[in-house]
Order: sequence, then C-alpha cells, then structure tokens
Amino acid sequence: MTIRLLCLAVVALLLGRIALVASSPRERVSKGSVTIEMCVWGMPFENDLYTKVYIPEFERENPSIKVRFHHFEDYGSRVLLSHAGGIAPDVVREFSQTGMNWTRRGMNLPLDRYIDGPDGIDRKDFVPLLWNDLRFKGETFAIPQDINILGLFYNKDLFDKAALPYPNEHWTWADLKNAVDKLTIFQPGTSAPTQKGLDMAWGGDFFRPFMYQNGGRMWDGDKAVFDSPETAEALGFYRSLMKTYSLTRSDEGRGGLGADKFFGAGRVAMYLDGSWMVPSVTKNSPNIRFGVAPLPRGKLALSVSGNCSWAIDRESKHPDEAWKLVKFLSSDWALKKYWQALWVAPPARWSALRSKEFHEITGIQGGAPGLRNPAEWQDRCAWIGKVLENGWTTLEYANPYTDRMMVHYNEAVDKVLIQNEDPLRALRQAAADANAEIKRSKDSEVLN
Repeated sequence: MTIRLLCLAVVALLLGRIALVASSPRERVSKGSVTIEMCVWGMPFENDLYTKVYIPEFERENPSIKVRFHHFEDYGSRVLLSHAGGIAPDVVREFSQTGMNWTRRGMNLPLDRYIDGPDGIDRKDFVPLLWNDLRFKGETFAIPQDINILGLFYNKDLFDKAALPYPNEHWTWADLKNAVDKLTIFQPGTSAPTQKGLDMAWGGDFFRPFMYQNGGRMWDGDKAVFDSPETAEALGFYRSLMKTYSLTRSDEGRGGLGADKFFGAGRVAMYLDGSWMVPSVTKNSPNIRFGVAPLPRGKLALSVSGNCSWAIDRESKHPDEAWKLVKFLSSDWALKKYWQALWVAPPARWSALRSKEFHEITGIQGGAPGLRNPAEWQDRCAWIGKVLENGWTTLEYANPYTDRMMVHYNEAVDKVLIQNEDPLRALRQAAADANAEIKRSKDSEVLN
C-alpha cells in the first residue's frame, strides 16, 4: 500500500471513529426490534415526506423494524466517508452517475436474490431503461425510484401574440428553428434583444439530446465516441439556434440570472430544462401561462434522463430488514405519494405513471405547489407520459468515466459556440483527449 493510500485509510478510520461517537451505532431498540438507517439529500421540505409519511407508515406495517433518518449535506462525501468508517446507513438514495461509481467501488449490495425472491418485486412494472444503469457484471444493485427528462418549456402568451402554434410531440428541428427566428425580437437598430426565442444553459449537457436525435452516441463501452459526423452535424445545428446575446454557458455572464428567470419574467418564449424545474417555474412565476412539450425531434425523437434509486450498503448488518424498506420506498404507493407532493421527477413504475393519482398533484407545504385544475396538468405534465410510453429518452450518458469525459466534451462545444471552431475538428480533439484521460485512469486503478 502506498503512503498516500495509507494516509487516506487512517483519515477515513479517524472520521469513522468521530462519527461513531457523535452518532450511536445501529442497535436493537427493544427485544425483537431492529433499527436500520437511511440517508437522502434534497431540499429540507422533502424531509417531511420521509419523516411524517413514509417512515411512520413503514414502521406501522413493520412493527419489529425502526428507521433512523439522515439528511446529508455534501452528500457524496458523507456517504463515502461513512462507508469507509464502517457506519454507512443501511439504505442509501443514489443518483444514476454516483450510484454506478459506488457499485464499482463495491459499496452496494447485489439485490437479485431479493428482487426475484418470495418477497420480491415485479421488474416489468418499472420503465425498462431504468434497469440498465443499475446492473454491473450481471447483477442488480439498486431499485429505481424515479426518472427525470429534459423538455421544451414555452410561453403560451408569446406564441399567441406571434400567431404560432404551440410546440407538441410532432415538432421537428425545422419547427424549432422557425419559432426561434420568429420569436426573437431585437431593439430597432441594435443587436440587443427585447425578447429571446430560445434560452437554456448553453453547453455540453444541453447539447446531448441534439446529438442523440441525429444518431450520435456518447459511449462504446468505456470509449468516448462522440466525434462522429452525426454529432458534428448536430452541433452545427445547435450553434444555429444561438444568438450573439447568449454566448455564455453559465449564469455568471447574466448577473446571476438563469434561463428560468428570464422565462419566468416573460422575456423568453422557449426554454430547455428538466422535469424537475416545472414545479419551480409554477411556484416562482404564477402569472406566466406556460406549457411543456417533448423535445423537437431530429432524425430520432429523444430526450436525455437521469434517475434516482434505492440501494443497500454491502456492509449492512440487517440486509433483510433493509430490503423491506427499499421495497416499501419503491412501492407503487410510495412513488405516487412522492410524485403528488414533489413532482420533480416522474415515478419509475408504470402502475404509478398510469394511475389517476399521477394526475392529482397536491404539492407540499413550504415547497412544491399544487396544480389548480386538469388544464394545468395537461399543459405541464402530459408530455411526460408521451415521452416514456414511446421510449423517447436515453440514459446512455451514465458511465463510470462520465465526469472525466464531460470536461473535454464541454470544451469542444464551447469552442464551436464561442470561437466558431469547426465542429468535427473540435469533437475529434476532445474525444482523443477524453480517451487518453480514461486510459490513464484505468491504468491507475490497476496499479492501486
């Protein structure tokens, strides 16, 4: 073991000892009763759903199991440190990218014997693509909770004023480009816009669906293959949607204002963002009449997604009891409750997606608002079912080396958008750099 690794191990052990003093270990709270722990991240108001709804109901149904709840800030670091110290919570909420990395590290317990056992679940009730990134070397390491999707937000009043039809699932790139041109309005004699046709966080993340829609791909195994002619063509189209006033990838060049703020202020006709932003725009911009549609299609109809899931720590002392909690948290009942209260990401189960409760959004006090009528739901949520029922999204982005790859992918997109570099040249250089870095990372993993 190298000195560096030895030092890291010592630090992890010390942190684990400190945590053990600050928080008592798992214990039997009474004869025949077991305590298991779970951890989540998110907004503080989300905690109420776990502490006031989920956990009391679970403990009522399972009187021999008690649940200790943790909300972690700096979530990834806390989970890693607690696992290294031997005190990781039994049940861990994970995001697709981090969950894959933690599985490769050996942190997650294989769940197939539970999923397919007598107290198992029906795999077929879950959106099929969600299982793809929860498997490793032929085994399943987590249960899906939800899926997020990128969509096209649009201001109905601005479309009405321009006498343009609203976006829908039949829209193509040509429709999008036509609307962008007609809905972008400049001050006379200047390049300063009074109204933007389209806004978003311009960069690699939001370019990805355009790449997929044109037949491009991100990965072939662990090799980056985004340097194809199809991706280059898509990047050229993506550049054509931009105007000189929005040459910025971040909020820094806009006084801390993101695209959602401009959209909410009525200055942007269309805006690309995820399903997780629909409650926020609804809450923060109550006077905007807006809808959301599937992304306009290129050669293919595709969006991009990520998902959250529930895993069990490999070192759990009570894996059978932990499975009962995971099964409960991913149940049809629990997923409906989550959607109705928070509606940031659609539930992972078909039974929940196709239920009447999916149409009944109540919101949660201090957080997400409810919807006032069926017409609002139709405008802001109906697109979700169309995307998922038709398989118009992908999770291909998730890979153990995505973080390393995206640094170079973003650089290529920036060069094309800001420096007007040739798309294929920029992408080829970025893919070569990404694959070289991935190789160095793999070589380092072997040595260690």
